[in-house]
Amino acid sequence: MISLEKWAELQTDWETIGAVYQIPRRSYDRLKHFCEVCLPYLKGKKVVEIGCNAGIFGYEIAQVAESYMGVEPATLVRDPSKKGPPKTDYFKQAEITAKHIAQDFQKTAIFLNKTITDYTKEHEFAGNAFVACFALYHFMDHELKALDEHVFPKCDTVIIQNRCQDRPTPHNSFKFWKTKNVVKYFTNRGYKCQVFGSISKDGRQVFDEVVCLK
Repeated sequence: MISLEKWAELQTDWETIGAVYQIPRRSYDRLKHFCEVCLPYLKGKKVVEIGCNAGIFGYEIAQVAESYMGVEPATLVRDPSKKGPPKTDYFKQAEITAKHIAQDFQKTAIFLNKTITDYTKEHEFAGNAFVACFALYHFMDHELKALDEHVFPKCDTVIIQNRCQDRPTPHNSFKFWKTKNVVKYFTNRGYKCQVFGSISKDGRQVFDEVVCLK
């Protein structure tokens, strides 16, 4: 797994673009859990990750996958004249990550700045594994329909990292903020699902890995 020294190097480069989301305080525990639990399932796979942010999970996946593509549909750019965080472009940060992947592992990682709708319209899905980390519950119903038609039928492996929370995230009708609904969704699509739960230091479960296999 990535060292904190390397992560700091990436973060320094990301900060040249704007505010950084994937800092160790926010992402280290779930990245570590993902690497321990999920990476073995992605070895030799053609992986597409949607909602890849700055690409820190892609940095790990690209090392073991046959190919990796990250799609970042949620680029956030704030009006610089207004108060708040600096301009943020996670896709440009992901492009920086791609350069580090090439340099560190002599591997090619491709990142696309696309919405899910545009991605499924403009690109023929050529993978066999799909990943979404803290992202599935943000997808809209029409985006899930596009994935259902163009992506999931071609995947033998789907990995969802899901935040455990009581509050609803009402972007779609499937209530994916509850892991049991993620399992139901993919079971209905012919996958056998296994849930690997993470427990925080205070005994509270904070996220799940849902591994779905055909």
